[in-house]
Amino acid sequence: MKTILCFLFLVLFMAEGVRGQEALTTISLDLIQNKINGGKPLPSEEKFYIRGSIPKEVEMVKVSLYPSKKSEKSGQTYFWTPPFGYKKLDFQLLVEDELRSNEDYHMDFGFYQKAGVDEVKELRELITTNISNYLNTIVTVKKGGIHFEDSDEQILTNMGVIVDRGAYYFETPNGVRFPGFSDLTRDKLEQRKRLRMGKAKFNATGVAEGDNARAVYARQYLDELLAIISAEVDQYLTTNMMVRVGEKSFQNYPTEKKPNSLLLNAGYGLISLSKNLPQQEFVHSPYVGFSFPLGNRTFTKFLSNVSFSAGAFVSGNIENSLGEEITGPLLDRPVYVGLGYNFFRFFRLNAGGAFLTTERLDGSKTQSFHPFVGVSAEFRIWLGLGNKR
Repeated sequence: MKTILCFLFLVLFMAEGVRGQEALTTISLDLIQNKINGGKPLPSEEKFYIRGSIPKEVEMVKVSLYPSKKSEKSGQTYFWTPPFGYKKLDFQLLVEDELRSNEDYHMDFGFYQKAGVDEVKELRELITTNISNYLNTIVTVKKGGIHFEDSDEQILTNMGVIVDRGAYYFETPNGVRFPGFSDLTRDKLEQRKRLRMGKAKFNATGVAEGDNARAVYARQYLDELLAIISAEVDQYLTTNMMVRVGEKSFQNYPTEKKPNSLLLNAGYGLISLSKNLPQQEFVHSPYVGFSFPLGNRTFTKFLSNVSFSAGAFVSGNIENSLGEEITGPLLDRPVYVGLGYNFFRFFRLNAGGAFLTTERLDGSKTQSFHPFVGVSAEFRIWLGLGNKR
């Protein structure tokens, strides 16, 4: 028996090793024919590579993948940059997050090359000007101080949006988006609440005779705020920025449909008996049944191992200690329902209840429900219904 168990565990271990070493699928992007994967559906429920030819000027490729029925934020973005010394005119990018079977996706490709110094300088100036115009629009100077129509949090959010929209066609080499403004900017926004406009003529610098001291003081504060903001924008928009020079999109593109399957269980279980008996006892029998996982193994590791199970015990000679025959509602066999948990991808532990019919010694019959536990082997039966969308 030990030899058999060791052999089973060895087979399972080798199967897991083979599965882990399986080669990943590679699909091709054809920019000339405007096709991805030759017009066939994208791979589903597995990682895969995307490979394609690119002009020599392209130094980065960005791929965004998201379900057609959802927003872009619900998907994933992947980047490819050439290794040091790479001279080939193609790219290969790994899609690490598996796509769901039989669903439509949007796939956007962006092709980037290194931005010129003048391009980055112009971008900085444009974003800084837009932020300055926004602040000037919402600011008012009153006797009590400097006031913004928007809250500090809203101001930080709106300025972040201005940066993101302004730099829409630009990317950092590592694909990191603008992280938002730091506490330095937040603190400077908070500072205005402590300014005393009544002492503006003493605190402001460069106030000439006849000048409005409050306006000069407010302008001085806004210039200091904008200088901090500009420094943070410049820190993000470095001279190694990439600029988009080409793009390609595939809308509502399908994924392959995986074949449907049934999970068949065959095992051995114990049923606890106690009602109308002197003491608790157990009867046992082989059983067969089906399992219905609560999740997809590819996307929910834990729930995919948990399943609802149902089936029947197959022995036809089950008796209790009183010699009473135990049958059930299905072909005179006990029926069970319960939950199961899969381990080692082959064995399943089941626990639940069994519906029994007991043939009493006085000739009467009683129906009852008793707890049971069992261990089974699980077999996946492919139905061959999933090759067509």
